[in-house]
Amino acid sequence: MAISALTSRLSKHLLQPRTPQFVALCLALWLTLTANWALWLRLPTLDGYHGSLALLALRTLPLILGAILLITSLFAWPRWMKPFWIALLLISASSQYFMVSYGTIMDQGMIHNILQTDVRESSDLFNPKLLAELLLIAILPAIWLWKTPIRGTGQAWRNVLRTLLLLAGAVALVAASVGVSYKELAPVVRNNLWLRFMINPVNPVLSAVGVLLDPVLNKPRPFVSITGGAALGSSYATAQKPPLLVLVVGETARAKNFSLNGYERDTNPELARQEVLSWRNAHSCGTSTRESVPCMFSNLGREGFYGSKVEHDNLLDVLQAAGLAVLWVDNQAGCKGVCKRVPFADTADSVNSPAGKALCAADGECLDGMLLSGLEERIAKLDPARRAKGLVLVMHQMGSHGPAYYKRSTPDLKAFKPECETNALSSCPQQNVVNVYDNSIRYTDHFLSQTIDWLKAQQSQYETGMFYMSDHGESLGEMGIYLHGMPYAMAPEDQKHVPMIAWLGTLGARTHLDQSCLNKTLDQPVSHDNLFHTVLGLMNVTSPTYKQPLDALASCRAAS
Repeated sequence: MAISALTSRLSKHLLQPRTPQFVALCLALWLTLTANWALWLRLPTLDGYHGSLALLALRTLPLILGAILLITSLFAWPRWMKPFWIALLLISASSQYFMVSYGTIMDQGMIHNILQTDVRESSDLFNPKLLAELLLIAILPAIWLWKTPIRGTGQAWRNVLRTLLLLAGAVALVAASVGVSYKELAPVVRNNLWLRFMINPVNPVLSAVGVLLDPVLNKPRPFVSITGGAALGSSYATAQKPPLLVLVVGETARAKNFSLNGYERDTNPELARQEVLSWRNAHSCGTSTRESVPCMFSNLGREGFYGSKVEHDNLLDVLQAAGLAVLWVDNQAGCKGVCKRVPFADTADSVNSPAGKALCAADGECLDGMLLSGLEERIAKLDPARRAKGLVLVMHQMGSHGPAYYKRSTPDLKAFKPECETNALSSCPQQNVVNVYDNSIRYTDHFLSQTIDWLKAQQSQYETGMFYMSDHGESLGEMGIYLHGMPYAMAPEDQKHVPMIAWLGTLGARTHLDQSCLNKTLDQPVSHDNLFHTVLGLMNVTSPTYKQPLDALASCRAAS
């Protein structure tokens, strides 16, 4: 009876009417204490700081509280604010989960990645740990918030005044925190730029607002075509067979884990038996698919691409303008705009075929072997006049896309055990994460070797070759960071160091390439900047946009 009475009194106290300013303050305190563990857990890894971590946390705490209070104060009004407060709780809880579990940072690039992720990819991210975090940080306070009556302060101007005072208090708290601790905090932030992105939910909210306002504040860039002057080179007049190049866009493969590049584990047994070239010092244009794929197909290079004031078409448009047939086959979440002017096919279209039933899961997600399924039929649908001149097939892999790496390989290729068999990577020993990732690389090795074998079977009709390059790399728990997508300047090397592999087949001889010469170039630095020009050179397509110094094969091409 006493317990029941106590519970009743406590419930009555908790659910009594509250002012919106009181709720805003409570939310700020709650989120400061419960939703910023990603920041607190990273403090011991600070670069260049050797002082007391406890003192640093005490200096940081009022700054974080003030910053969060600035956000919650904006919603301190008597009516219609509960949905916004609950949304803020959900954003905070989910952001903390991904920041703690994967070491991600919720900047504008990550918000873009989330918006462009399809259902198949996003389903890989859900697990009981995420639901538990949502329950503790968001759902329980949301229940309190929903049941608590919000009372006004009489006249409207009184509520405005109280909200402005709360906002002023938040500004004063931030200013005082910076003023008192600037000398200690400034060098820490300069040496650890990631700290700017770690205040939750301030950074996720500001990043989301930035993404939403970007189309309004920034007008679409004008479009300028680069296809003028594209033409087929001299080899097309004398060759007996047209060229066929398969350009494989890899996913989340890091060069460090390829045995072709010196990795101690045999992750490339099948490619090692093919005559491939593997460049060991290749780097990506970005750290996410959304950034890297459009950039790697651009003629501008990384700096020019991100600094351009106009939109351009890309490598595929130039190849098509020269007269070649081009086809993009996707096993991912789309081509990020690169293929919008060329024929497109998706493995999801064939999930009910015999191959689809063998290679695709119930949710429609397919292993990369599906990219080769029915390929002859897809090619047959292309313009025959273009096919007669030559063909470029782009295959966009699922590759090693995380965090559900265990889905990215078949049982017969799981050479490294035990695997991390969950998408909650931080709950697994790091070696198990490395094991399951390396197995996904083994499957990519198998797929690329299958592609080469398919190309060999086409040599009665075409001069064939393959070029493979991953869009970005991956973190596997080093420094507590998983997955990819960190801001480029802050991203670890593993998110930018990517494999670049070529099998020249008969296409190399067609364009007079010396393989022994190329073997001596494999330690030279290359990047996504080279892809556009290297493919044009390999396909002998002339264009005003072609730059021979950026053609990774040009130095070993004999004069025709």
